[in-house]
Amino acid sequence: MNAPGSPVMDEVAGQAQRAADSAGRAVQDVLDDPRLRERLPGGSLPLLGSGLVAAAVVVPVLPFIGGGLGLPWAGLMLVGAGMLGAREWVAAGRKLPDALVPAVKWAAHPAFLPMFTALTVTQAFLSLGLGVAPLLWVLAAVVLGFVQWRAFQASPLAEPSLTRRPADVRLKRWVFAGVAACAVGLLLPWSSAWSLVPTAHLQRERTITIDDNFAWDIEDNHSWKFNTLVLPAGQGAGTGRGRLGATGVVLGLLALGVLGSVRRAREALPSVVPAVLAGLITVWGLTGLSSKPGPWLFLVGILAVDVAVAREWLGPRSAGPPTEPPASA
Repeated sequence: MNAPGSPVMDEVAGQAQRAADSAGRAVQDVLDDPRLRERLPGGSLPLLGSGLVAAAVVVPVLPFIGGGLGLPWAGLMLVGAGMLGAREWVAAGRKLPDALVPAVKWAAHPAFLPMFTALTVTQAFLSLGLGVAPLLWVLAAVVLGFVQWRAFQASPLAEPSLTRRPADVRLKRWVFAGVAACAVGLLLPWSSAWSLVPTAHLQRERTITIDDNFAWDIEDNHSWKFNTLVLPAGQGAGTGRGRLGATGVVLGLLALGVLGSVRRAREALPSVVPAVLAGLITVWGLTGLSSKPGPWLFLVGILAVDVAVAREWLGPRSAGPPTEPPASA
């Protein structure tokens, strides 16, 4: 694998970043359109995003529409959407029942919107596919991601007071390229799209006994019989998205993307955090290795992140003050 600094890989990372920048400008043109804002209470994009999340959770309940979440995640996302919607509804000058006032206060916490946005983006990625619900998740992720980006630009984290180092540019490009490779790897096949489901049923065995006088007796014996059914797996079947722990891995990749892109965010945390996070994701990827292409592309991506994070982590340690030569006798 090419090491960070390779011209070929730097060019690939640069092209990916330029493509992302172009997509971002297109999204900005749409969401900043006054014709859209004037149709929203208070012109609130977060209110639009919360409505899209609620719709993405509720729509799969309708007949012939798939793509629903499990009950715990559906409940969590629906509650979060309601809290964000209540906050924006009050901010637009509307009134809510007194019972919902605590929810507005919790949603006003600075950490609420980033966490809810990260969960929405994660669910959008895990739900990618054809259908109404996946489309709603993608739209919700785009809207809330744009809102969070605007909030980041207005925060102290975006202040350009730190000296821009070549190492920062290299780290950002390599982490971005590695995370993108991991994301594509999660979409590719990892295992069979079928799952073995053990089932059990009560089986009756009847014994009929006939004596010499043609009298007969019937005895029924009941016993449990086990078998295994081969059924289609659930959401993300056969891909990395269907593996246990995929939600945490996607959240971890998002966190690595933020830490690799924002120097102030890295400096706000212990320097070992990105290395530990990348290491845990690497172990998760190694436990899913198979002959399919998905885990191998994922492994290439996370190893690129590992190398870049290790270089950044070890950099300050190796950049100590020069040692003085020993005094001559």
